[in-house]
Amino acid sequence: WTLYECLVSTSKLIAPFVPFLAEDLWQNLVVAPFGRRATESVHLCDYPKADVAVVDEALSDQMALAREIVSLGRSARMTARLKVRQPLGRVEIILADATHRQWLERHESLVCDELNVKKADISDEPEKYIDYSVLPDLKRLGPKLGKRLPALRKALGQADGGRLLAQMEANGQITIELPDGPVTLDRDEIQIRLQAKEGWTAAQGRHCVVVLSTELTNELVAEGYARELVRAIQDRRKDIGCEYTDRIRVGIATDSPELRGAADKFADYLKGETLAVEIVLEPIAGVEPLELKVAGFDMTLFLKVDRS
Repeated sequence: WTLYECLVSTSKLIAPFVPFLAEDLWQNLVVAPFGRRATESVHLCDYPKADVAVVDEALSDQMALAREIVSLGRSARMTARLKVRQPLGRVEIILADATHRQWLERHESLVCDELNVKKADISDEPEKYIDYSVLPDLKRLGPKLGKRLPALRKALGQADGGRLLAQMEANGQITIELPDGPVTLDRDEIQIRLQAKEGWTAAQGRHCVVVLSTELTNELVAEGYARELVRAIQDRRKDIGCEYTDRIRVGIATDSPELRGAADKFADYLKGETLAVEIVLEPIAGVEPLELKVAGFDMTLFLKVDRS
């Protein structure tokens, strides 16, 4: 019902800008199910007004935090060159503010699903996973600060790199207190780099640091291959014009022990994701073969709609 309300409201919101798309949405979502009880056209409706009484600020903040965590997690994956389809073992979340910690703990499955990780933990010990390096640009700061430069270097050496990076991300500059007064530095004058320790990859935003384990066990690698197989099968379904509800039979012919092992071990997962009633590790007679590479391995895919 939430999705329905959002789509119907969206059709009203976009009506002045993309009138035909808005009308198509309205006809499918409102007129088709409700007939004469519905307004004939979206263009005959009043433009929607916001109802601030139903805005849940706490929930909005919580979901914004979850979205930031997911975004940072994907960024950390890119840094380590780990595809989203490759499952990972753990994600550690280091919060700048514990206000929404309990909510996040109850909904950690959202983060796990979006980041394709097995387990999510909230950590209070960032030093286990990350280091910070603070690099002032001495060529710029020397003329600017003169004799104050040694004091700045000492202050930066004692500062919390995480707090400095969060301040820079939030404001585009940081302020350092020196004995003779504050100094404000921008991105051109100082660099604060987050460095994940061995076995981890990390990214930091305004409200948290997200750290992903980069250790890949044989089980995780095999599951990653299985997800690549799902993508290949789904692409083939589209190519041959399968309906969303069509059941299929799949044949996978390959000399790769990695793909064969993944297809065998995760057969139930493959079937569930692709609506396959059968997956065999051999060609299917009378079916057009498709030669392709999956996860860097050569294979031939056979896909047939099940009519039984």
